[in-house]
Amino acid sequence: MGAPRLHGVTSVDESRRLRPPGLLRADLTPDVVMMLCTSGHVDHGKTRLVRMLTGCRTDRLKAEQERGLTIELGFAPCSIGESVAVGIVDVPGHERFVRTMVAGVSGISMTILVIAADDGIMPQTVEHLQIMGLLGVKGGLVALTKTDLVSGHVLENRIEEVRDFLRGTFLSDAPICPVSSKTFDGYSRLHDLLATCIHRVQRHPVTRVFRLPIERAFSLKGFGTVVTGIPVDGSIETGDRVAVMPGNRTGVVRRLQCFLKDTSIGSLGQCLAMNIPELDLNVLRRGQVVGIPGYLAESRILHVLMEVVPGLRTPLRNAEEIKFHTGTAEERGKIHLIEGKDLEPGQPRLATVVLAHPVVAAASDRFIIRRLSPSVTVGGGEILDISCSDRRPRTSEILGRLDRCRKARENIDPGEESGVSGTIEHFLRTDRPTGGSVEEISRGTLLLPEIVRDHLTDPVREKTVRMLGPNRFIHVDSYRACLNEIESRVRTASTQDGALVMAASDLHRGLDWPSELWSGIQNELERNGLVTVRGSKLTMGLAVLGAGPESRLLEELESLYERTGYRSPRPDELPGLLRTPPDQVDRVLEYLLSEGRLVRLSKRVVLSRDHFKRAQDLVVTILRKRGELDSADFKYALDSTRKYALAILDELDARNVTVRVGNERRLTSDYEKHLI
Repeated sequence: MGAPRLHGVTSVDESRRLRPPGLLRADLTPDVVMMLCTSGHVDHGKTRLVRMLTGCRTDRLKAEQERGLTIELGFAPCSIGESVAVGIVDVPGHERFVRTMVAGVSGISMTILVIAADDGIMPQTVEHLQIMGLLGVKGGLVALTKTDLVSGHVLENRIEEVRDFLRGTFLSDAPICPVSSKTFDGYSRLHDLLATCIHRVQRHPVTRVFRLPIERAFSLKGFGTVVTGIPVDGSIETGDRVAVMPGNRTGVVRRLQCFLKDTSIGSLGQCLAMNIPELDLNVLRRGQVVGIPGYLAESRILHVLMEVVPGLRTPLRNAEEIKFHTGTAEERGKIHLIEGKDLEPGQPRLATVVLAHPVVAAASDRFIIRRLSPSVTVGGGEILDISCSDRRPRTSEILGRLDRCRKARENIDPGEESGVSGTIEHFLRTDRPTGGSVEEISRGTLLLPEIVRDHLTDPVREKTVRMLGPNRFIHVDSYRACLNEIESRVRTASTQDGALVMAASDLHRGLDWPSELWSGIQNELERNGLVTVRGSKLTMGLAVLGAGPESRLLEELESLYERTGYRSPRPDELPGLLRTPPDQVDRVLEYLLSEGRLVRLSKRVVLSRDHFKRAQDLVVTILRKRGELDSADFKYALDSTRKYALAILDELDARNVTVRVGNERRLTSDYEKHLI
């Protein structure tokens, strides 16, 4: 490749002589699969083993080469077989550099745990295994190195010792391969075991947006700023705009390298270098995250499900100062225990971490907690929820939400294709109780918008998610809760306030709900017979009124107007006729008018709907025959008084059924559109 390497990793050529010829291909295949890491105690041969496998020196710093230990993360590409390419991250083994090891494990799929046959299990062997388990590494193998320094009997005992040590861990069934980087004994078997383990590792589909915790940032002459790291989610392409958080600096990916080769696209679990010239190197640091603009959020308060490491002598105490590691970020803070006053090995417990400075993380991210003094790993686990507020919520405020998050976690693997729908449903239920758009769901879950759309199909079909509109969805549990709230308001207005008609604005008061949700709920109320919607008014339905006194008064009043026809009583006469208090009569009258069962022609004239329709039809029939009609003729045709005849004709004028010309009425050109 003519262009300079963005990674700055040592060439493979100088160390090809270290490995048997023909056992591994020196070039990289295009089928890049995954990242794995070495782990283990200092000076147990991790870097030498990587060099033997790949031909690359990962001790890139002069200080590392002089001191013989790894200070920073080293990276080397490795070709396995004909189609599989992996990147091997060589992490530091010295206790002082465990924080760098934590950063290196982010985005790692499996590990090679390196244990020297002459030393056996050492302190960092234990701590590295604990860290990887807490960070969610699922598999790997054990390389028992320096076998040339021990006898066969010692080697057999060491294998049994290691097997006992791994029992109950994520490497309990891992193969143990004795190997010597000096004589190459066991090298061929190690290669075969590594290939088998790689093929067994489950590949997660790319469903979430791109996130890359920054491992290094430097400037390359002629290119500008370069950032490197291992994406924990998603994929990125050259030309994509990205944002760096905390700080919210943006730029465009001009050049991209994966496994030391130029590429147009990079994905999760690969070692990437991104050339982003617009970014100022002075504001970049390890611990920041590169992602898609608008998706990343920084926070000082994280709610977690954590467990402590076995053998912890001093329990983790409430409000204890700690160091918090997630991705490549390391921040000091305090841990506040939600379940109990201290945390001992055993069942995972809920806690809230309050940091001195914000980090960028997401639900389902893994983390590690270390003590300040002595500096040891005490626990870790999974982030359940992120708080955007700077105020730590009370336990009573957050416990219910975290319990729901914990239960959802038991049934959802966000990295699995099958867990995507569950993630969407959980987000809608917990974070969007009044519904959310595809874009809101995407930003809240970090799922790609197209993935959200695809995975909403099944929940909608199975009726666990309700579609409120072309681009708005709500969980059915939340929808029922909203519907119950409004039904309760309607029934309360009817029973306690005696309301038979209420303004929609009164029903909405204090509830900032989207219009699509209101529309769906009002339609549901009408279907259930609770209300009838008439513009901005809602009238109570029989399902609310039941068979109580208001219902009986409705029947009496409606019957009265049916009997009296075109000699109906004035509204102010009704209380005396019905022997009912005026305020109660007024409510019932307003209800019947809103329902359209009565028609108000003037302040003093009200007719039943049926009688008004008969009068309307009579007017239309006469006008079709004669072409004109005056009030006197209509009075006789109606067999009523002038008061009722004029009131009916005026109402038809107002409805644009008729038009007055002098003393005559004529039909309008489009009168049929305005008939009832």
